[in-house]
Amino acid sequence: MKKFLLILGLVFAIHLSAIEFIVDKAHSSVEFKVKHLLVSNVGGVFSDFSGKASIDPKSKQIIFLEGEIGIASVDTGNKSRDNHLRSQDFFNASKNPKGYFKMTKHNDDKIYGVLTLNGVSREIEFDVDVSDMIIHPKTKKNVIALEIKGKINRKDFGIGANTPSSAVSDEVRIMINLELFNK
Repeated sequence: MKKFLLILGLVFAIHLSAIEFIVDKAHSSVEFKVKHLLVSNVGGVFSDFSGKASIDPKSKQIIFLEGEIGIASVDTGNKSRDNHLRSQDFFNASKNPKGYFKMTKHNDDKIYGVLTLNGVSREIEFDVDVSDMIIHPKTKKNVIALEIKGKINRKDFGIGANTPSSAVSDEVRIMINLELFNK
C-alpha cells in the first residue's frame, strides 16, 4: 500500500509541475517526405496546424499532447500535385478536412498515440526530443520545443491506395518541429 501511495504521489507531483503550452505556428513546422519512383525524395508541408501540450519541464515528461492539421493546406511546391493530394485519390480533403494526433503515452524518447488521417485512425509511435525550457527574452513566457520524427504507411490510412509503391513509396517520413509557449 505504501508503494502504491508513493507512486500515486509521484504521478500527482509530475502533473502539478506540468505547464500547459500551445504551438507557436511562426516557429513550428509539420513536414513529410516520400520517395518518388523509388529514387528521389519529394517533400511537403501542412501550413494549417495547431496543437497543445502539457509538459513537466524538469523531467521533460509529456503529460498531454494533441494536434490537428488542415488537409487542404498541403503544399509540395507544385499546385497540380497538391490538388491531386487533396482529391479522393489521396487525402479526400473535401470529406476528411482535418488530420488529428492524440498522444496516449510518453516513454523516454518515444511518444505513442492515435493518428487519424483520411477518416482512418491508427495507433503509431514517434521518436521525440524535448528541449530544455527557457524564458523568452521579450514575452517573458516559458518556451519549450519538441522535435518529433517517425514513419507511417500511407496505405494503412487509405491514402493513395490505388497508387503503386513504385510511383510513390508506401512509407511516409514525418518531421514535426514544434516551438511551444505557455498559455
